[in-house]
Amino acid sequence: MALIMVLDDEKDACRLMHRILSRLGHHVQVFCRAEEARMWLATSEPDLALLDIKLKEDNGLSILKFIRAHRPGVKVLMITGYPSSETAQEAVRLGIEGYLIKPVEIEDLESRVAELLKKSAVRDRSSPKRKESP
Repeated sequence: MALIMVLDDEKDACRLMHRILSRLGHHVQVFCRAEEARMWLATSEPDLALLDIKLKEDNGLSILKFIRAHRPGVKVLMITGYPSSETAQEAVRLGIEGYLIKPVEIEDLESRVAELLKKSAVRDRSSPKRKESP
């Protein structure tokens, strides 16, 4: 199954997405802080990243820019509780694959993740996690 990274500063949201996506058989790595996600991305390449746009100390767009610079093959789904046309336009310009508005319905999350992963060949994650440098 897929390796999915989740970045959301709300711990409950992280736990919920971890539980939902793990139940579907995916390997899920969650982060509540952007800097931790950046450090992990320096050595790991997920198949999909779920990024909250508004974070306490940073924003998901900065992580999206980091992903596009260092891991351009990663699919990105942005999630926000504060939708605005400016952030949506910037995220689309940076090449996101999708956008969800909180509160995210479980069925919507499951179907969007399945749809995005179906569009690309997902690497087999039954072997140990692959460490890569950009």
